[in-house]
Amino acid sequence: MLTMKPMKPMKPMKPMYSQTKKLNKFKTNLPKKGAFTIETEPDFPKLHTLCIASGKRGGGKSIAISNFIKSCKDKHYYDRVFLITPTYYSNKQIWDIADIQEEDIYEPTVTVLREITGLVEAERAEWDHFLNLKELYKKFQKDIRRPINRLDPDTLLEYQDLDFFEGPPTWKYPVEQPPRLGVIIDDCLGTPLLSKPSAGLVNMCIKHRHIGKGLGISIFMLVQSYCAQGGINRAIRENCTLLLLFKLNQDAQIKKLYSETDLDMTEEEFIEMCKEVHSIDYNFLLMDFAPKDPSMKFRSGWDTLITPQCESESQCVNEN
Repeated sequence: MLTMKPMKPMKPMKPMYSQTKKLNKFKTNLPKKGAFTIETEPDFPKLHTLCIASGKRGGGKSIAISNFIKSCKDKHYYDRVFLITPTYYSNKQIWDIADIQEEDIYEPTVTVLREITGLVEAERAEWDHFLNLKELYKKFQKDIRRPINRLDPDTLLEYQDLDFFEGPPTWKYPVEQPPRLGVIIDDCLGTPLLSKPSAGLVNMCIKHRHIGKGLGISIFMLVQSYCAQGGINRAIRENCTLLLLFKLNQDAQIKKLYSETDLDMTEEEFIEMCKEVHSIDYNFLLMDFAPKDPSMKFRSGWDTLITPQCESESQCVNEN
């Protein structure tokens, strides 16, 4: 059974050493939040993310991700999302839920990630240009208070070309914030994107939060098999932060997944948890490997936090 149960108080641990003298010579300074941090609601998964949705064909992967992207766009967590897939027009009604523009649809070629990276860098450059315009507009506001005969004619022409006399510069997206981007990779097993190392998929997945000089991009990979031959590279699986596990008919896949995820439960308990979550049609087990709180590590679908009821009491204590 999956239950939400209160945490048991832990027994105080016996100190492993005795503190003898405080030196007070070293201070730890914590870094400030990055300029491109995406602040999300307390119960919302962290972004940016590297997300894998694994399940059989027709199991609900595309619908789950499309609705998640819609929710993110509604909250302005994403401004623009690219889609890499060879089956867009067959699934257009699903992707329309996420309001993905047709100019942001790409085929899974060996060069597609370089194109996407270029677009991320262009978005970053556009944001930097916008910030520069805002600073220049501040100067314009000071200059127009001076007598016009004291202003340089070339400067006035520049202000006119920039439409500053019409008002301040405006950002292209609804909220004035650095561009928030995502990319979905769907139905790409066997394509050059997954089969050719030169496509750069592993490299992009590892450094996805850092491209565009730190602007970053979220990646969503939809696959029918978690670890099929020619499928998702193990380096990608190990860097995954969100895993959506839909119903699988292959026990070997579930056991392989269990062996790689280092969960605080037995294999049997994990299989039982999967069975209970998957008893609901098109539902999925969400595993968050970078949760905001340990209680948010497992979900049934997007909206239901769950706590596995372990047979071993010590395992449950360790997990909580």
